[in-house]
Amino acid sequence: MKKDTLIGMLIAACIVLPAMAALAAYFITKNPHFRPLGVTIQKLADAGLIAETGEIIAVVTIGDQAPKRISNQDYADALRLPFERYNSEVRVKFRSTPQSSAVTVTYMVGRNKIGPYSFSDAASGIKTAVHAERLLKAHKMAALQKEQKAQAENSTSWFRVFED
Repeated sequence: MKKDTLIGMLIAACIVLPAMAALAAYFITKNPHFRPLGVTIQKLADAGLIAETGEIIAVVTIGDQAPKRISNQDYADALRLPFERYNSEVRVKFRSTPQSSAVTVTYMVGRNKIGPYSFSDAASGIKTAVHAERLLKAHKMAALQKEQKAQAENSTSWFRVFED
């Protein structure tokens, strides 16, 4: 019985110790790469470790009963041109809805949803989406500058260990 307990504790230690070491490294360095099971794109973007491009996503919802006289490429081109005039990029995604004849556009900027607008009124949300994108980029830039300032104060993470 004692041998089984020892083996069980050894297996538990092999599973728990790497996660605890990674969590300790995360608390010391504040680097999200060390966070066990918690590395997400959002956490890395919040820490300024990755750059996101194309923050504006235009989701074009086309009802399956809508007239098919305009292709998806034409819809995408019609949305990209106004954003280019504002010096912004947009990614256009398409989805279909059953039993509908409506064509709508919803702009997604970060976690924000702007719309839906009918496709004929899609221009109404472009300026709002561009403004939201610029605010999001300014927020990310401020977070990046804050992170860089913190890194400049502590040129290596080991100084945090020996300060206290």
